[in-house]
Amino acid sequence: MNNHSFLNRPLANTKPFNRRVALFFLCCVSAILLSACGEHAASKTDISAASSAPMIPNAAAEGERIIQQNRALDNSRDRWVKMAVKIEEADGQTQNVQLEISRKRESDNQRMMLINFTAPAEERDRSALIIVSPQGEIEGIRYMQSSNSFVTAKGATNEDSLFGLTAQEMIDGQTEKYSFRLLGEETLDATPVYKLEGTLKPGAESKFARLVTWVDKSNYTTLAAEFYNNKNELQRRVSITKNEQVNGHWTQMHYAIDNLARKKKLDLEIKEVRYDQNLSPQIFTRENLKKLTMK
Repeated sequence: MNNHSFLNRPLANTKPFNRRVALFFLCCVSAILLSACGEHAASKTDISAASSAPMIPNAAAEGERIIQQNRALDNSRDRWVKMAVKIEEADGQTQNVQLEISRKRESDNQRMMLINFTAPAEERDRSALIIVSPQGEIEGIRYMQSSNSFVTAKGATNEDSLFGLTAQEMIDGQTEKYSFRLLGEETLDATPVYKLEGTLKPGAESKFARLVTWVDKSNYTTLAAEFYNNKNELQRRVSITKNEQVNGHWTQMHYAIDNLARKKKLDLEIKEVRYDQNLSPQIFTRENLKKLTMK
């Protein structure tokens, strides 16, 4: 299949936009989820300070304990969300899109995500299906009406054309690929937080060699995160401005992503969310993806 077509399809050229690739994730995200960090603005000095921060007693054990508590918040069987996204390009041009995202986790830990663009209508063929194997291998699938065929891309580091994020970010970051340590405790917008550093485990695949995340001490939700490449350059900054419990599940209702590498800013707001709806596996099929794309 033609991976290039899957990864680089631009947003529709609607006035007044004359776009190249509209780069993405889910997320996510979950991904994770995947912040302008309030009082903390990362400069090159900050980056060096974070990576060389003095070790504190039991930093690795505490880091792993905290991140495990954070991961445990994602305990739903499935989830459906309706989302609005505002995309701001480097030249100041903006576009608003609406989409629905369905997620399902199987008993063997296979994860499936269907991203359905609902508005504007010309963006429907950007809808995509993402499958994550129990081993963490990622496959993205799109249906192209022009060629009546499916195109696929595999791997965690491919940058999908859904706003410029990688497939790994779309599925909530795969934090299990990182070893975490506690850097310290801070206050972020008057909220006491843990500051954690994650470094990529040997042999793990990711576009990001290091990440820094700020976790609310009271409930272990993520409030902010920064992602760095293997040159220790800041690539993404995520800020969660609204966490809310929905049917007992902590949910990131409003967050922003500053994609510094692509000079693109995203504002994402969840309009509606439903948990544990027993979503049918048939939703996450190529046949359904084709049907949605051709509506």
